[in-house]
Amino acid sequence: MDTLAQQPKREINYLNLFWLTATPAAALFGTAWYLIHYGLPWANLFVFAFMYLATGLSITAGYHRYYSHRSYECGKPLQLFYLIFGAAAAQNSVLNWASDHRDHHRYVDSEKDPYNIGKGFFYAHMGWIFYTDPFANERKKNAPDLMKDPLVLWQDRWYPFLVVAVSFGLPTMMGLALGHPLGGFLWGGFFRMVVVHHMTFLINSAAHVWGGKPYSMNNSARDNWLLAPLTFGEGYHNFHHKFPADWRNGIRWHQFDITKWWLWVTYAAGLSSKLRSVPEPLILKARLEVEMEKAKQKLETLPTPPLKEKIQDSLDSGRRQFLSAMEKYQKAKDNYSKAKRYWSRTMRQEIRNEILKYSNELNACRKSWSHAMRLINGLSYSGARNIVILTTLADIFKSHS
Repeated sequence: MDTLAQQPKREINYLNLFWLTATPAAALFGTAWYLIHYGLPWANLFVFAFMYLATGLSITAGYHRYYSHRSYECGKPLQLFYLIFGAAAAQNSVLNWASDHRDHHRYVDSEKDPYNIGKGFFYAHMGWIFYTDPFANERKKNAPDLMKDPLVLWQDRWYPFLVVAVSFGLPTMMGLALGHPLGGFLWGGFFRMVVVHHMTFLINSAAHVWGGKPYSMNNSARDNWLLAPLTFGEGYHNFHHKFPADWRNGIRWHQFDITKWWLWVTYAAGLSSKLRSVPEPLILKARLEVEMEKAKQKLETLPTPPLKEKIQDSLDSGRRQFLSAMEKYQKAKDNYSKAKRYWSRTMRQEIRNEILKYSNELNACRKSWSHAMRLINGLSYSGARNIVILTTLADIFKSHS
């Protein structure tokens, strides 16, 4: 019998309850008192910024994208950085954090999801931490790789010490070196910790409530560009739930994802390797399927079945053309990657020309599909308008057949 299916009564974790209520109070009143008496020296801002970036990136790039999803590989120096400053974020050891997160993906929106948004915004945000987890040991079965990692086990064993030493001791010493030890303790310790806590918590709560679903409609995860700057780039959460092993969350150059940029820098510096990314055609296909589903829902609102069927046929034709173009493009790229070293310069150039041809075909199909989706959004109860849309759809997809 699956022990996770059993639901014993959860007891309040008084230590967590005290910690998550006392630290915001200490941060608020402590920094307010400090501002009144000492102002805000640049040294305190420096200590805060350093600790904020180090602990925040250790959670998003380390705990999340490396340890939870293995979206890239890195050596011991970077692992130690993540483990030391991840502990300073005071969000549990990576063994427990990653184990919870893997179950979040596996059981998202269900009873077994540790921070199930179905139990309410506050519960997903931080309420779940106020209770003991009766399945903590069972959850660790999803992390055999972490259970064998000596550095992970070292951090798990010394986690309380690391929290005190790195989360509070280090910023205090940095502040001391700059002439403001109490400021370092308050701004780089308490205030920074609370900010990073709620940065992470927003991903579990707000990123499952507000935003769009461009890649999957099968769960509550949303893409929200407003959350991205607040969460080190983790705001593109719908993409992440669809493709959790991708090293990026914001896949476009203009999408704010500081974790992606950090990983690119570590890769360029030789500190990380094998950045795993989803092929572009698979990403396009995911968007295509979601848009097709939304189009079907829109068609259900039309009063005339024959017209609905004709529009559906046009969309099906466009979808097949799009998928065919993606398949040809990806196949040409794969063939080139596998055999380019064995081909002559002339053959390589021919295949590159073929790839360019299929790329242009794919881009044309993408533009046509986007045009079709805009037309579908314009469907209404006006029969004449819908006939015009049907005719336009037929013309669009006919040009690519």
